[in-house]
Amino acid sequence: MTDATAATPPDDHSDLPARIDAAAMLRRLSHGLVSHRVGVSLLHQIAQIAEGFATEVEEQPRRSRVLDLMGSARIRSAVESGSTEGVVDDGAFIDLFHDSPISGLANPLSVGLRISHDGDQAVGTVTLAAGWEGAPGRSHGGVVAACIDETFGGLLPLIGAMAFTGKLALTYRAPCPMDVPIEFRAWLVERQGRRLHLAATGTGPDGVFVESSAVFITVDVAKMSGLLDIESNSAGEP
Repeated sequence: MTDATAATPPDDHSDLPARIDAAAMLRRLSHGLVSHRVGVSLLHQIAQIAEGFATEVEEQPRRSRVLDLMGSARIRSAVESGSTEGVVDDGAFIDLFHDSPISGLANPLSVGLRISHDGDQAVGTVTLAAGWEGAPGRSHGGVVAACIDETFGGLLPLIGAMAFTGKLALTYRAPCPMDVPIEFRAWLVERQGRRLHLAATGTGPDGVFVESSAVFITVDVAKMSGLLDIESNSAGEP
């Protein structure tokens, strides 16, 4: 099992630790299927069991991303105040989006990136497993790009902004290694009105393997309150 309980903010939903545990085991199984030559009989068993679970899960009530987000006191406070101040706690970037395909612990498809901060820089760390391999022995370039984009997202609370990706450029300097810890580091270069000019690097045991620049476009956090309330009310209708 995971240390999900210790890592989970107290304002999250009660089922989150169990969802994180289930997602972790599904990720382990997925990477195992990619990295091992599994016998046909076992593969048939896995398919049959997975089909049964999938059918049962699909019969459960659907979840609302809006309701989950607004159930977080930190998210609600940021939207209502128009400021992202307070979403970074005790030197760590809080998992605002537990279902993120890149850093969400509750997403069985997640890459597993973990984001913290070092002063005014966001730092994403991950060890990329077999399912993210591109060319033999190196990580897929698209996965690297996604990790950088997510690290930029982790930078936003540190600079007091909510924004979306407008432009993302990468220069791959060397292969991105597999099965070893790698680090993505992002920082603010300058602000130009609503435009945030950002930069990042990716580093492994042999040095920098990717450099990136990006332009993010800020949005008015306060204006999201009414939109989220509308969606929340709609989600609650029968």
